[in-house]
Amino acid sequence: MTRPGTIIVGASHGGVQAAQSLRQADYTDPITLISDERGTPYHRPPLSKGYISAPQSGPSLLRPETFFAASDITLLRGTPATDLDRTARSLRVGDQTLHYDHLILATGASARRLPDAEFRNLHTLRNASDSAVLSAELPAARSLVVIGGGFIGLEVAATAAKLGLSVTVVEVQPRILARALPEAVSAHIARQHQQAGTRLLTGVSLGAITGRNGRADTVTLSDGTALAADLILVGIGSQPNTALAIDAGLALSAGGILVDDHLRTSDPAIFAIGDCATFPSPFAPTPVRLESVQNAVDQAKCVAACITGTPLPYSAVPWFWTEQFDMRIQMAGLPCDGGQLLLRGTPDSGSFSVLHLIGDQLVGAYSVNATADHIAARKLIPSGIRIDPALACDTTRPLKHCLTDSAVSA
Repeated sequence: MTRPGTIIVGASHGGVQAAQSLRQADYTDPITLISDERGTPYHRPPLSKGYISAPQSGPSLLRPETFFAASDITLLRGTPATDLDRTARSLRVGDQTLHYDHLILATGASARRLPDAEFRNLHTLRNASDSAVLSAELPAARSLVVIGGGFIGLEVAATAAKLGLSVTVVEVQPRILARALPEAVSAHIARQHQQAGTRLLTGVSLGAITGRNGRADTVTLSDGTALAADLILVGIGSQPNTALAIDAGLALSAGGILVDDHLRTSDPAIFAIGDCATFPSPFAPTPVRLESVQNAVDQAKCVAACITGTPLPYSAVPWFWTEQFDMRIQMAGLPCDGGQLLLRGTPDSGSFSVLHLIGDQLVGAYSVNATADHIAARKLIPSGIRIDPALACDTTRPLKHCLTDSAVSA
């Protein structure tokens, strides 16, 4: 008798990787991958960059269309999953009732929207459809106002500035990327945007958006500043897609679906991965929810190993990246309090890193056009190897060789 197999809800980076990793581990039971989008699963990072300026080629696919049939993975598109019944181990997809042995929730997150703001030229950016709609309006636009100085907003701002638009970024915090990056790194990024002509307004919040005939034309800020806007992008964060989990009574924490160190939810037959999951990390004092391709992909591999009988606790070091203008900004580790920040290199050179040490242990690294530092940091952070701060400031020495004498001896 054929077993129900594994159902994966969500066909972005984590969901697709989970299906592939199961097959690579010789999992032979059925795999069903459910996508609420109609197209073939695609890479999301380019949506705020290259895809906006050249959408005609379509988004870059995560796997070729032929991959799913060749791997015996059933891909259901264009219909969301509903009615999760944990007792029957079933859920609905359109007019079908599907049963599972294992269920993986890779439902991702949705962009936060402004309440009571409905204008045709007011956009958020989370999927290919959002990016295509925004891209279609760019050629006729002269000005763009970005609400929120986070990664998505700044990536779109950089793309729009390169296309010749007048761009203003509005950020409520005293500086852009204040929660994600040290001041030296965010200040360098701010300078690059300003040199491209972008106006950065920090420490000020949105007051109102007004317009006529269904289109916004003015953004008024809390200090009374009025900004003309042909286009508006709202980049004020995201909220995890947890409706299916909430309806099924699964435990939540910090806004996401709570999982253990093997990524199991409060129901042992159900896992959650990626943007929707809140998980314990050896690099954070309390459970965290992370939005990154790396986290989703590594968690997918962890769950596949658990399902196929080789379970290991999830312990991957978190890392992230963003590309803006000619900057490739890479981060390893998670922001935390205490310790010291070391500047390795100089921002004026265009290539530098800020290292976060607690004692002589590296806990975080923030690199701008310094990929070798980033790669070394991803190995040094989980190893616990001790770093010599004086050596770490010397850019003539590779970071991986900036160890204390005792660490070298060991």
